[in-house]
Amino acid sequence: MKVKKQLAAFLLSLSLLTGMAAPVFAVDSASSDTDTTTSSEQSAQTAQTKTEQSDDAGSEKTQTSTTDTATTEEQDPKNPSITIDAKASILVNAETGEIIEAHNEKEKEYPASTTKMMTALLALENCKLSDVVTIQQDDIAAAGAGASNAGLKVGEQVTVENLLYCLMLPSAFEAANALARTAGGSVDNFVKMMNDRASELGCVNTHFVNPTGMHDTNHYSCAYDMYLIAREAMKNSTFQTIVNTAQKKLPATNKNSERIIYTTNELIRSSYSSIYYDNCYGIKTGHTTPAGYCLVSYAKQGGYSYYSVVLGAKAGTEYAGSFTETKRLFEWAFDNFRMRTATEGGAAVTECPVRLGKGVDHVTLVTAKDVSVLLPKGADVSDLETQLDVSESYDAPIAQGQKLGTVTYSYNGTACATADLIALSEVQRSPILFALDQVSKFFHWLPIRVLVSIVVLLFVLYLVFSFIAGRNRRIKKQQRRKAQRKRRK
Repeated sequence: MKVKKQLAAFLLSLSLLTGMAAPVFAVDSASSDTDTTTSSEQSAQTAQTKTEQSDDAGSEKTQTSTTDTATTEEQDPKNPSITIDAKASILVNAETGEIIEAHNEKEKEYPASTTKMMTALLALENCKLSDVVTIQQDDIAAAGAGASNAGLKVGEQVTVENLLYCLMLPSAFEAANALARTAGGSVDNFVKMMNDRASELGCVNTHFVNPTGMHDTNHYSCAYDMYLIAREAMKNSTFQTIVNTAQKKLPATNKNSERIIYTTNELIRSSYSSIYYDNCYGIKTGHTTPAGYCLVSYAKQGGYSYYSVVLGAKAGTEYAGSFTETKRLFEWAFDNFRMRTATEGGAAVTECPVRLGKGVDHVTLVTAKDVSVLLPKGADVSDLETQLDVSESYDAPIAQGQKLGTVTYSYNGTACATADLIALSEVQRSPILFALDQVSKFFHWLPIRVLVSIVVLLFVLYLVFSFIAGRNRRIKKQQRRKAQRKRRK
């Protein structure tokens, strides 16, 4: 995989230096690029046009003289930390879903062209890659003057697949509008689809007003939501391939000759650049003046993989802070965290009392499979805090493997993993204990308890009245005897 990426990067660099077309490599093994046989004379600069009003200046080397954040921080092996120079950021382990680093991750920020991840996701969900789209005037005019584009022309016929490459590599606004119109019937309806899909994914602070990311005060998201959208989109192998492609050769159309478009993502663009990161596999850049420099990315190394979101980074001396900070985040994570087994599948986690069991008064709870957690390399599973969510007791019968609760493992107060607890073995019910329990429950049933109370009350009243009546009879009997004795005298 690395050799393939390096070869692609070498050919890209060669093509940039010579102006010649080079083959395109889809470097993610999950899916292959099937349209790489033609060449183009379009320049990388045309494919990467950027403005403050639109997008995607975050991908190019910046000319500002701000100082980049230091890349080295002394680490406590049990509590590694990192400070990211951006408005918001988040780093999530893809295997466990653990949030390793987060800063203002749910605060409202402007996402700029990282918005186009949602545009691509909905296009993939609602269109066929082979569908042909005719570019309209509104697709280009709506983007605004000087917006990032792929040089598409009015009346040009382009497949959805190639529009997706235009969308995600040079961040073409006209491609976003054309895909939105095609997938949603209209741009307005597509925006509604975007917001509905964001809700479905569990986004907590996102509202879209366009498919491009062009600045609007009502168009916002947050680092956490961008992670959720990226995670969902990366489930699609075509999306994986597109966002991990450094350059793409577009075939000739009815309006354009064949040409090459280039990614705006400097982390995968050229192995000859100092910012190039061989472990990176996408995903999307973004920049407007209000948003700052943004990057949603994915990296994997040695069996570990992470999603990173950096929003509102600054310009750097050579590369935008979105690239330098993202690379720092990945390197920090790969250097400082290791996977540990919190509990092995089938190993006892706890025991709970059982009622009505046939010769058994407890059940052993286990996890169905190994529970892995990502911990600082200096920490051990003995440092984990365990929280059980189980009942005080369970009634038989209990089936083997039946879910009876959950266990959550935390480190330094942060949840690392939650797993289901299941019964290690079957617990049969005792017929005698069950019958006695039913009788007990019968007499504890409110209507029965009321009826029994009434019967008892009536019986008590009967006894009281019987006692009073008996006493009165005795008194009268005594009075009669006294009267008889008086008459005799």
